[in-house]
Amino acid sequence: MSQWSLVGDVLMALREQAADPPSSLPAPTSVTVTPSPTGSLNIWFTVTQLTPWGESAPSTEVALTNGAIGSTFTVAGNCSFAATQIRVYFTLGGAGNEDRYLPYTVPAGGIGAFSIPFTLSSAGISQGFAPARSSAWLPDTDGTALSAAALYRWINEGLDVLTGITEGIRDITGIPSTAGQAQYQLISNWRKIDNQWYDGWPMTAGNKSDIFRHSNVVGISGTGVLNQDSVIQQVEFYPQSSRTSGNGTLSGALSATATTIPYTSGSSGWVLGFGLALLGPYPSDPSACELVYYSGNASNQLVSVTRGMGGTFATAWPAGTSLLECNLYLTGLRYPTHYTRGQANNQLGLPPAWIDALKDYLSSRFKGAEQDVEAQQALLKQMEQKGNGIKGNRSVMNPRRVQAGGATGVETVSGLGGYFGGVILP
Repeated sequence: MSQWSLVGDVLMALREQAADPPSSLPAPTSVTVTPSPTGSLNIWFTVTQLTPWGESAPSTEVALTNGAIGSTFTVAGNCSFAATQIRVYFTLGGAGNEDRYLPYTVPAGGIGAFSIPFTLSSAGISQGFAPARSSAWLPDTDGTALSAAALYRWINEGLDVLTGITEGIRDITGIPSTAGQAQYQLISNWRKIDNQWYDGWPMTAGNKSDIFRHSNVVGISGTGVLNQDSVIQQVEFYPQSSRTSGNGTLSGALSATATTIPYTSGSSGWVLGFGLALLGPYPSDPSACELVYYSGNASNQLVSVTRGMGGTFATAWPAGTSLLECNLYLTGLRYPTHYTRGQANNQLGLPPAWIDALKDYLSSRFKGAEQDVEAQQALLKQMEQKGNGIKGNRSVMNPRRVQAGGATGVETVSGLGGYFGGVILP
């Protein structure tokens, strides 16, 4: 399962095992097709609507008698706001024989009523038949035996259990600095912070007694400590930050998939050419923000952007949204995000091994609900073994060791050295 699986994928995996499906979308209604005024072809249409987990049954068939190859039609009707795609099926071969379709992606947030331009040609058209029954599942609805609320509670409990075994998810986060300010609230919740940087300079993890508290000492922050570890996690840096991070606002609306972020400069200029930035209402509501990584910053534009970092989610933002440079950069072990009913379409921001272990935990809870204690314990043991494996194999990338004894490589190169310089060994 992909690292970017949806929360609903995990919900549906358990429902399929339990043979306890949730509700599904009905067929679209009130479908009409406005034909081209010329032509002599007989064409039949039906329409379906999809979620990420399946496709509905087809709408009532609509027949036309004056179509032509290359002519454009308008297919209209009503669909659910939960639909993520619409398919327009058609055929020239008689009623009930629709064997081609044109897919249409529904904009984020749904549309309710749709009006789709459709050209009778081969461009963008695929072969396929509409299903006889709906499988456009809605994982946020209840099944016959298991409620959606119970499944979300099980997911969050499973994430807590896995955190206790693995110690957390390796991740990064960032904070925008304010000149002279000492304390900041972290984005997401963290089990351990092990590395810190200020404006690219590495900092040490200090003790609270290392900090001078009589008056402000402004400069390049050299040490950081955790002052509060509860619902709100507060970190303190010393010396206090010497500058206010770069800021600005989005110069246009930003989609959840955009990888370029144009912005209008604010009162403070950006210093770092690459690193982390923060979208949203920080510091008033850190939980509502999105952390992004950018690889370049030129002409008021962040480029090669990776969205939804550090336990946040890629989100669509309106023009004027605050954009902040995160010149305080931290790495460590993060608590996983908890989820609530209604978030089936959210990304399940977990490493693949975590998802695999979480499915075992959810299966164990289902077996417990069936009073199958033996199967429940076996699945819990399997989940624990996988969790220990995650902890034991945490390092995806390790430091290289300098070769000795005449060996050559990245660190030691015979002769004049390599692109990265040379290493002199005694």
